[in-house]
Amino acid sequence: MDTGEARLEGLITFTSDFGTSEEWVGVVKGVILSINPRAVVVDLSHEIPPFDIGKGALVLAAALPHLPVGVHLAVVDPGVGTRRLAVALQCRRGDFLVGPDNGLLLPAAERLGGVTRAFFLENSDFFRRPVHPTFHARDIFAPVAAHLSLGVDPSEMGMPMDAEDLAPAPWGRAKEGEGAVYATVIDVDRFGSLRLNAYPEQVEGLGHRRGDRVIVGLGEGEMEFVLASTFGEVEAGSPLLFEDSSGVMALGVSGGSLSARTGSRPGDTVIIYGPAAR
Repeated sequence: MDTGEARLEGLITFTSDFGTSEEWVGVVKGVILSINPRAVVVDLSHEIPPFDIGKGALVLAAALPHLPVGVHLAVVDPGVGTRRLAVALQCRRGDFLVGPDNGLLLPAAERLGGVTRAFFLENSDFFRRPVHPTFHARDIFAPVAAHLSLGVDPSEMGMPMDAEDLAPAPWGRAKEGEGAVYATVIDVDRFGSLRLNAYPEQVEGLGHRRGDRVIVGLGEGEMEFVLASTFGEVEAGSPLLFEDSSGVMALGVSGGSLSARTGSRPGDTVIIYGPAAR
């Protein structure tokens, strides 16, 4: 389909929690190139914390809208070897996402226009054989991604699925009500800022504008944050509420780590109050 988006022929991105000290990343890329020698393989990250589906989902959702249309292989798979499904998803923008059915792929799929087709990967003609029970990235996902990059339709790889039957995403959109946004910390970045499942329009909907001082419920207490566009707009050591480069709202400290200051972690509840709620 012609989506009007930039397209790079043979593009396959690869994201995992494999790290780079073992042979796993190189082996997966080698399998891809053995099937499609002309593939362009782009590593997004292999430093996702082990088994951290939420972090992997955020990395994909943050990165993929900025890349050309292509095939996106992602493996953060604590359920490898169990009855969890292996899937390929086609998105409205034209991309394919390949990986385990554990919610990892869904936030990125949403950013790419939503899932238009989903398939359960079951045709072993497109797998390496034998399939090792602990290395589906090498034996199932990599070969499937390579074949998709060559133009094979995913309908040849397995039965179609209803997108509503896919495992849920690790986090949804923050709730709104009673003059506040009820959010969740979905990630702590390397600088100690707290990424939230809240979006700029939700904060604007409360009536806040740039430069406002915003009361935020965090942990068992409350803190005041300045709604800002960048860290340089507040004094060093001052808290700020800002739109992260990934497109979600975040809480941080200029020149410091909010996570270290507050002990906040992924999964914690955050309440962003509107002016009328205080």
